Amino acid sequence: MLAAMAYFHNDTGFLSGIDGADCSAIIQSLSDKNATYLRRRRLLDGPDAHAKDLVIECAEDIRQNNSQAFVDLLLTQVSENVSEQTIFTLLVAGWLELQRGQWQATETLGREVVSRDHHDLMAQRLIDAARETSRDLETEADRWLQTRTCPVPFRDMETRVNGEVHFCCSAWQPVPIGRLETADEGGFWNSDRAREIRRSVRDGDFSHCSRWHCPQIAGRRLPARTPETQDAKLELEKGPDRVILSHDRSCNISCPSCRTKLINLPHKNTERLNKVFEERLLPLVSKAKKIKVTGSGDPFGSRHFRHVLAQLTAAGQPGRRIQLHTNGLLANERAWNDLGLWGHVSSVWVSIDAAEPDTYSVLRRGGDFATLKKNLRFLGNLNARGDIDTLRFDFVVQAANFREMPAFADLAHEMNADGIYFLRLRNWGHVTPQEFKNQDVCSSDHPEHEDLLTVLSDERLAWSGVDLGSLNSI
Repeated sequence: MLAAMAYFHNDTGFLSGIDGADCSAIIQSLSDKNATYLRRRRLLDGPDAHAKDLVIECAEDIRQNNSQAFVDLLLTQVSENVSEQTIFTLLVAGWLELQRGQWQATETLGREVVSRDHHDLMAQRLIDAARETSRDLETEADRWLQTRTCPVPFRDMETRVNGEVHFCCSAWQPVPIGRLETADEGGFWNSDRAREIRRSVRDGDFSHCSRWHCPQIAGRRLPARTPETQDAKLELEKGPDRVILSHDRSCNISCPSCRTKLINLPHKNTERLNKVFEERLLPLVSKAKKIKVTGSGDPFGSRHFRHVLAQLTAAGQPGRRIQLHTNGLLANERAWNDLGLWGHVSSVWVSIDAAEPDTYSVLRRGGDFATLKKNLRFLGNLNARGDIDTLRFDFVVQAANFREMPAFADLAHEMNADGIYFLRLRNWGHVTPQEFKNQDVCSSDHPEHEDLLTVLSDERLAWSGVDLGSLNSI
């Protein structure tokens, strides 16, 4: 009995069982490593300590040091109690199922992780590998990426609500390169993590990028590698050309795809952010060629971002540097006049998520469809006159609205928009995994997924202005 319950620690510190040891001990050992996995997912244990490697190391330890019967028993126990397992446990089990060629089981475990956290790149890669029956995680996307490069880590940066800085959207590239408080020293632009991300792009492995959510990867639009990009420097003297400001979630509506209630910063917090912008970000922003406001809330519904916009336009720098991402409800002539936006705005992206008033009232809580259409006409007229360079309408695809995608193209034509952009629904941690699964019609196991594929074949979506964005991955 004692011999049957013996364990040992190998080089990774992982607890492995011998001869039928209790599966619960193995699962507990995996659970204990969950925090380490989450740290490595953000490169917090160093640029060479990757989350994917930890999953594979622990899974291989189990496979090599236990009988197949024991591994089968372990996987059965994990699958029978999926909701109780940590993310790391599910991923290790997913890798083991992948090695056994159990493609559906692998995808099911990966889907459970994604429903909890859409940022998890290992779960995404397990699902893709299972679909392509690849035991080594290499898929068509990986082979294509080996021939590609991406300019973003060499020119862009994005601020986040938690004070962190990324190269781009945290759903596309989840690893932060630093924090805002180091902005005046350039402390994040050439950090260890920043150099590692640039290295992964330069070398073509794109280890820290989402194959699902990055529209350039999902749409196969990245430029080809060249001798120059293969020799790209990892430490840059020049700061970012494009700055995306997403550090305030304040908004005048509360969309269920993003939040559960209205978010509006108190005046005291707004004043603090204004100070952070002026002291930490303005020196960087003032040198940028493009400034996007905002990827987190609404530029007109946020007191802080209204302050930022007024400062940017008052600076009087020539050229249309400002890119606005808005829900459109406050994007009217008064806003243009109050904030001095005339001649400063290059593009406007409007998040709408519906083509019909009833659907809009559900998915854009607090919004008014009639007001929206009035403002869309104003923006469409700006675009038609050439007062802005681009007008785009955005649509987060979910079970509640996907049947309106063709009608959304009609709306864009009516309002003089240049195009429309579709995005996959994401769980930002604001809904339960089950609620997310109910709405995630882009998932192949959703009961209405085949209906979505039928909608995507509508001739109205063949318009050259349609960008399927992250939907390209399905």
